[in-house]
Amino acid sequence: MTREFLEQAVDTHVHTKPDGAPRKMTDLAVAREALQAGMGGFVTKCHQGDTSARAAVVTEALELLYPGTGFRVYGGVVLNHGVGGLNPSAVYASGKMGGRFVWFPTVDAANDAWYKKRHAGKKGLGGSNEQPLQKPKIRILDEEGNLIPAVDEVLEQIKAFDMVLATGHISVRESLALVRQAAKLGIRKILVNHVSLPITQAGLDVQKEYVALGAVVEHCYYTPMAGLCAWEDIWESIKTLGPDHVILSTDLGQPANVSPTEGLETFAERLHAMGIQKKAFQEMLVVNPGKLLG
Repeated sequence: MTREFLEQAVDTHVHTKPDGAPRKMTDLAVAREALQAGMGGFVTKCHQGDTSARAAVVTEALELLYPGTGFRVYGGVVLNHGVGGLNPSAVYASGKMGGRFVWFPTVDAANDAWYKKRHAGKKGLGGSNEQPLQKPKIRILDEEGNLIPAVDEVLEQIKAFDMVLATGHISVRESLALVRQAAKLGIRKILVNHVSLPITQAGLDVQKEYVALGAVVEHCYYTPMAGLCAWEDIWESIKTLGPDHVILSTDLGQPANVSPTEGLETFAERLHAMGIQKKAFQEMLVVNPGKLLG
């Protein structure tokens, strides 16, 4: 590993322990490895709760251990059943504690459950994240296709704390409606997750619409690594949208996989070998995450 692509990079999608599912490394272990590789930080995510408080503690610990590096761990809240679903109070609490990300439902999204049921047995879809409680899966649109009232309440809190709206595992239809409403309300930090993952896969025309509304789109290393999309799909997205509208992250943390730091470097190396220019990675790994987290 040359680490040439990692200088000041921020991985906006990392799963660490403690967690409801098995994870490879703690926040502190990921942070130390990423810091040694020259990265600027990462975002820690837990499908079952809020990581904002622990991110603050790890950031403080790193400053004590390695003064002056400026390395930061960022957290946020995932709006699954673990925090009450589409709960504006959970967003408020996260924002007060310094949380930067608000992910709409992931493993408790109705779209996620529908896809996994339809493709039962397909590897790489994260079945260990499921809770055994039989609660109804979460939809953000009513039967007429309109956003339900709780969505606006959540968006109000996101805007009030200048947090990042991330779409999670909701459907493309839901994501478009959500991003349109967020843009209408003046929310400017919007990340559309997993546009290359089968659960939430969006064609290039839809990706262009996300970008036109002010969002950036995310491609995770986990997706092609696990054989869930073609590398060419990600290459084509970057070429079509331009690197200023794309974020590369890893979605790593699973025990059997490489570390997030190693995965992020491999992701960049593979795309560079396909013809993506070096300067594009500065946009996708440093500049664009910085705009969201600033």
